[in-house]
Amino acid sequence: MEYVELDGVIIDIDYITLENRSTIRITAKADGKIYKLLDPGFYPYFYLVPFNKGLQPETIMSMNIVVNGEKHEVNSVTRQLRNIKGIDTEVLRIDAKNTRSVPKLSEYLREFGSRYEYDILFWKRYLIDKHLSPLSGVHFKAHPDGKYLVIDSIAAGVEPSGALSYLCFDIETYNPAVAPRPDKDPAIMISYKSRDRSGVLTTKQINKPFVTVCMDEKDMISKFVELIKEIDPDIISGYNSSNFDVPYLMKRAKKLGVAFDITRYSEEAREENHGLVQMIKIPGRINLDMYNVTKFISIVGASEKLLKINRLTLFEVYQAITGDTKKTVDKTNIWQQWDGPKEELENLAEYSLSDSISLEKLYDFFVPLEIEMSKVSGLTLSETAVSTTGQLVEYLLMAYATWNNELIPNKPTESEIMERNSNPIEGAYVKTPEAGIYKNISVFDFRGLYPSIIIANNIDPATVCRGCADYYESPTGARFRKSPTGIIPKVLQLLISERTDVKKKYKKDPDNIYLGARSQALKILANSFYGYLGYARSRWYSRDCAGSVTAFGREVIMNTMNDAEQEGFKVVYGDTDSVFLLMQSKTKEDAMAFLQKINTKLPGSMELELEDFYTSGVFVGKKDKAGSGAKKKYALLSESGRIKIKGFELVRRDWSNVARETQKRVLEAILKEGSKEKASAIVKGVVKDLQSGNVKLKDLVIYTQLRKGIDKYDNNSPELSAAKKALANNVKRRDELEGATIGYIITMNGNSISDKAEIEDTASSYDPEYYINRQVLPATLKILKELGLSEEELKGRGSQKRL
Repeated sequence: MEYVELDGVIIDIDYITLENRSTIRITAKADGKIYKLLDPGFYPYFYLVPFNKGLQPETIMSMNIVVNGEKHEVNSVTRQLRNIKGIDTEVLRIDAKNTRSVPKLSEYLREFGSRYEYDILFWKRYLIDKHLSPLSGVHFKAHPDGKYLVIDSIAAGVEPSGALSYLCFDIETYNPAVAPRPDKDPAIMISYKSRDRSGVLTTKQINKPFVTVCMDEKDMISKFVELIKEIDPDIISGYNSSNFDVPYLMKRAKKLGVAFDITRYSEEAREENHGLVQMIKIPGRINLDMYNVTKFISIVGASEKLLKINRLTLFEVYQAITGDTKKTVDKTNIWQQWDGPKEELENLAEYSLSDSISLEKLYDFFVPLEIEMSKVSGLTLSETAVSTTGQLVEYLLMAYATWNNELIPNKPTESEIMERNSNPIEGAYVKTPEAGIYKNISVFDFRGLYPSIIIANNIDPATVCRGCADYYESPTGARFRKSPTGIIPKVLQLLISERTDVKKKYKKDPDNIYLGARSQALKILANSFYGYLGYARSRWYSRDCAGSVTAFGREVIMNTMNDAEQEGFKVVYGDTDSVFLLMQSKTKEDAMAFLQKINTKLPGSMELELEDFYTSGVFVGKKDKAGSGAKKKYALLSESGRIKIKGFELVRRDWSNVARETQKRVLEAILKEGSKEKASAIVKGVVKDLQSGNVKLKDLVIYTQLRKGIDKYDNNSPELSAAKKALANNVKRRDELEGATIGYIITMNGNSISDKAEIEDTASSYDPEYYINRQVLPATLKILKELGLSEEELKGRGSQKRL
């Protein structure tokens, strides 16, 4: 028999049903070629911990299990030893013949014992049990059987060289109702970019060298499918393509009677839900929606370039990443441009192509981090691209639990989730500052404080103990046995150790973008473990663990602040893992000596680091307490001239640009020039401009995300009202609004604030009093109050008499 033995990477993994058997299917790439593999020797399974220890495997095997007229067969039952919360327990592993039988068998057997791992996806189970990480390399030996290779052996292997191939694409649609309707409105252009190939497919004669003219829409979609088969990309990438482009083409293809087979298996792509995220499964390929990738990177703060943009549109993200602007058109009247003269058609084609070219640049920028996130977590790139950090942490823990013979905890029930949410865990210690302006501040941070605490104290749900003799005790009174090491601290230690090694390599090879991305991926995941421990829907939720982590953190911060005061510093602010010290008469050398002294007392890998020295800083007051500062709300000026801003409207998207820019100018006037008069003049000038109608509408847009469906809100809000108007007037599609960041302006049209809200595309006026009293003054008054200025003075009405 002819055998194939190769090292490659897994592009995609799923399963198919053959002769009533669920069979793992793998798409692998090796030596630049694609291999389609099957593994019929792996079965879906779950565990049963019997109530009656005398329950025999033969008894379960002999059961006739029929649910809704369908018989569900048990393939095998074996006795095994597994660890449950630190206790070795005898369990029964129950193998089924297909995945749909697992939940049925599990439900049927619930009266016989506690069930575990009955909801683990089959392909995830396979990767975990085989110790495989899709893009980290796999070695397989297989023999041919029809159109597939049947796996004889598979294991982790050496990662081969060579990049994955890709195709970036975008579509344009006819939209006389503004929001295109897939049942009526045709797709009119499909652009693409793949390294040295690019172009636009369309159905009208456009005399541009990059344009391919098709007979009709059906021919255009067919040619796009042919193009994908010809280029044969490993990755298909769009921007919001899982919500719009691919589903739109799928619906148009179905209406026109054309096969939209963009897979590697002569199958249809399919829509799937991944939590709150819509994803498209393309068997044999990786679907990489760059909007989802960008949103993830923005949320975790992995790219400073994304922090200050208002909306994650392709235009704004491209501008933030590249510093350039991409070509734009008025998207509300694309249909008119399509029906317009030659010049407008050419302009539309150029715009369409620019979308795919811009997308390719984002792809090149973001993909290294996404690939490394996939390698570190062990998930496929398709799955990684639609996952939260909590989901990535959970998969890592599932894998390591399995490899360490631990049973994976079950998901919590809805009643358990409600109970957890009703009893929140005490958070970090915050020393609120005295509101005011300060000079000469040194800021210190604890590097990886929470991961260090978890490792140093062996904090894990399985190590929580009551009567153990050798333990760590947290300030809450919870105890954690010192050995064996729990899964969570074990995985964290591995991540942190690897990051230390990667950082050393990156220092020697700073141009290696994948080393930099690997370091960042390891940091993101390591910093997500504490949040996962306290997340109400977590499999590894533990109140003792999460509460102890923050309690240890509070203790470390408070001890450090006490030591600082004894050394002659004055603590102005402390929060979670940072301390802000007034230098007073102390020198930089004194500050560094203090840092070294603290580090000699810290346990394990915990370490205090200098963030920076700052020449001045502003801390603002709370609304309800005169003189008391607000937490996480300050601005600092470093010795290098860099301004660090935390918590002010300047770094929030739900404030207008006029408010944020005014606040920024005020902070600069105070921190850099120390000028109360200039700061006051800036605000008065903006108030005057607003009253005179001299502020541009684009500077008045407020951005807020609609996190739920439009019809699922109980109370109205400005963003919801604006969205409803846009939907009712066919200015926006529902999928463009729900889950999206809405840009709106408070106009003069209406009574309440919500009534007056209109999306930026249609707003033609603004309410000056709203922007003065609800935007500009709230953004600046807290700062200027520390300088003795009042609201009346800022409005230009003279100084306010005080009693």
